[in-house]
Amino acid sequence: MRLRPTCLLWMMLAALAGCGRDAGQSAQPKQPAVPAQPAAPRLIHSPPIRQLVPEQLRALSMECEKYVPEKSARGPYEAAYCEEAIAAWSDSPLQIVPLPMDKDGSARSSPASAQ
Repeated sequence: MRLRPTCLLWMMLAALAGCGRDAGQSAQPKQPAVPAQPAAPRLIHSPPIRQLVPEQLRALSMECEKYVPEKSARGPYEAAYCEEAIAAWSDSPLQIVPLPMDKDGSARSSPASAQ
């Protein structure tokens, strides 16, 4: 079987042009696969400090103090939110703590005075 010269010419042009399974891909520049950046974690900054009862304010300020301030965060909390909670707790009135009473009805100021 003898191939015609034009058929042979077409086969050579097809090979040079890249007709095949990878045809057309070399014309577009390949972009490197960039891994998706994880979404920035949302920092906790609610409920408003003014709406917290003293027990919640104390718990929040103690939780915030566990973390070292880093840029704009204190652990999972927004740094400004923590600073506001700590300041509010330090400004809150002292809680009344009942003191143990002696037998004569006077309050003991310290455990050492019981002796």
